Order: sequence, then C-alpha cells, then structure tokens
Amino acid sequence: METTYRVLRIDEQMYGCEELPAGQPVLCDVTLADAAGNTHILPYPDKELTRLGIDEGDTVALAADGTLKKA
Repeated sequence: METTYRVLRIDEQMYGCEELPAGQPVLCDVTLADAAGNTHILPYPDKELTRLGIDEGDTVALAADGTLKKA
C-alpha cells in the first residue's frame, strides 16, 4: 500500500564538525504533507533523492517499506 504526499521541504541533516562514520550516507529530513495537510518528517539518503529526481514541491508515493518514488 502506497500513500501519496507532497514534498514540502528537504533539509540536509546537520552533523556539526563531526565526520560521518565510514559508509554512512548523508541524510536529509524530507517533510511530507498528505492530502489532509498532516505532515511527516522522513530521514532519507541525499544520494537517493538526487537519483530519483525528488525535489521540494514534487508529489511522491511512500511505499510500506519506507521507500519514496515520484508519483
């Protein structure tokens, strides 16, 4: 079952002066809004957002396994 959302914001998570552990992806906080206006924040790998071409304002589908795709 997929739910459709609008991407309101994409903010890169702040890591301060600390380096990410080896192999850890850079994550973004993706703020999603459903048709009723309820918002959810989903941490998501930045590289995957870029690969999928997901930007603020896009409509996306959120699968049960937590993955996003453009709707």
